[in-house]
This record gives sequence, C-alpha cells and structure tokens, in this order.
Amino acid sequence: MVKYMALALAGYLLGSIPFAFLIAKALAHRDVRFEGDGNVGTRNALHVAGWTAGLLTMLLDGGKGAAAYWVGERFGSGDLSLYLTAFGLMLGHGYPIWLRWRGGKGLAAAAGFLSQMWPHAALIAVVIFLIARAVVSSFDLAFAIGSAGFFFVTAWEGNDVQGLLFIVFLLGMAGVKKVLDLPYERALKAGSCSTEGMEEIQPAHRPPR
Repeated sequence: MVKYMALALAGYLLGSIPFAFLIAKALAHRDVRFEGDGNVGTRNALHVAGWTAGLLTMLLDGGKGAAAYWVGERFGSGDLSLYLTAFGLMLGHGYPIWLRWRGGKGLAAAAGFLSQMWPHAALIAVVIFLIARAVVSSFDLAFAIGSAGFFFVTAWEGNDVQGLLFIVFLLGMAGVKKVLDLPYERALKAGSCSTEGMEEIQPAHRPPR
C-alpha cells in the first residue's frame, strides 16, 4: 500500500510541474492563468506566448508523462502501479499545489504516458490526428478522432478490457477537467475576477497587456 501511495505521489509531483506557466513567464513575461482561456497547457502557452513556448510546453508536458510511466514501471510492480502513477500525473497537472490548484487539462501529459505503453498505436494515432486536423477546424474534435484511433489500434494489438478502460479513464480525466474549467474560462474572457480560483490571486498580480 505504501508503495502504491508513493507512486501516486511521485506521479502527482511530476504532473504538477507547470511547464506552460514557467515557459510563458520566461519567454514572454505573461501569465497563462490570466490570459487566453486560462489553461496551463500547450495551446494556451502557444496562444499567449507564441509557437516556441507552445512547442516547448508540448514536448516537456509529454516528457513528464513519459517520465511518470518510467517511474511506475521502474519502481512499481504490475498494471496497478502504472494506473496509480498515471492518476497522480493527471491530478498533479490539473491541480498543481504550486499554482494554488490552477492547472491544465493534461492532454499532452496523458499522451506522453500512453505513448510509452503502446508506442506503435501512439504513432498511428498521431497520423490520424494530423489528418483529422487538416480536415476539421476543431482541435478538440481532431484530438477525439485521434484518441479513438489510438483506442481501437491498441485493441487490435491485443489490449485487454482493463487496458481499454484505463485509456478511457485517463483521457476522460482531461475531458472532465475541461468541463470543470468552463466557468473560470468564461469569467476570464468576460474580465471577471469573482469566479472560483481567481479570487485567490490578487488582480494586481495580473501581467500587463
């Protein structure tokens, strides 16, 4: 039990590294929590601080997902170790203690973790995503199509029901976080500071526009 708790904590600490926040601050002196959609993730870093920040965030968030997999594989034993490490990863990315629990959805982190478990399926999913992105304008729809492709390719490769449910659960956590963040995003776009989470940070700390 202690080992499992330690792995979940290790996943949380890795996930809680807010690369989008750190990179946007370093490269553009902007705070992603208060600009764009307020998401501490790749797309908002790109929107707020430019392509370099977005690309670095994507690579590093994916990298911490891969690192979390390595920790679960190296120090754990069996699938449960990986599942708990992944859960901690997503929880840390979505609710980092360092940013007063204001984090991102975790799509890149989840992709980094899953790509280590099923690398061939991940490569095929990337191709499917890129094709879908060229056809549809919605990133979320294209990502959903790529995720569905990943799901079915792993099933074709022999993934069992437990593994398939794990994929649904992990990506589902990102989807739930998106829904939970909608009030914050709407209030941010409306210029309000009264929504949950924003009142904890004084408006004087907002970056200059």
